[in-house]
Amino acid sequence: MSQDISNFYTQVVAKDFARQHRFRIGAWQLGDTGSITEEDLVYLETANLPGRAINNVAVPFMGLNFNVPGTANYPGSDSYAVTFRCDSAFDLRTKLENATFKTFNDESSQASYNISRGSVLTLNLLGKINQVIRTYNLYGVYVVSIGDLSFNVGDNGTVQTVPVTLAYQFWRQVALPSSAQQSVATS
Repeated sequence: MSQDISNFYTQVVAKDFARQHRFRIGAWQLGDTGSITEEDLVYLETANLPGRAINNVAVPFMGLNFNVPGTANYPGSDSYAVTFRCDSAFDLRTKLENATFKTFNDESSQASYNISRGSVLTLNLLGKINQVIRTYNLYGVYVVSIGDLSFNVGDNGTVQTVPVTLAYQFWRQVALPSSAQQSVATS
């Protein structure tokens, strides 16, 4: 197949392009510290679909290094950045703060250092008509940090955002029900 303008056009009409705004967090269970509800998740402004990498292992032989695939790793799993728009009552920020104090409370020196089995963040990629076309679960998610909020009395009403850094252990793609896969294939 030649790569000319007509073939490009044919492929674009058939497959279209992925769009940056076509994602949603479907659910966020914080393990034993509660959950971020669907009402909170509507405030999500930015997130990334995380990456995965295979470690390269160099095997030397007669002065040459042969590259051999090794184990997997999840680059950025220690600093997964998301940004939320802040609700006017700061309820979402309070839930995030509470999650950090549940991990370690410097006032009482009590801590819950364990990785909770139930801490799962679900990312949904959406198709043209808001149908879920792919789902990813991030496992062992916890709040690492909540960014500063800046205030300025001279501002013209900019919506406040809350930068949050999370960490997770690994992710898995979740198989869609066959009915969802069929609707994606026909759309």
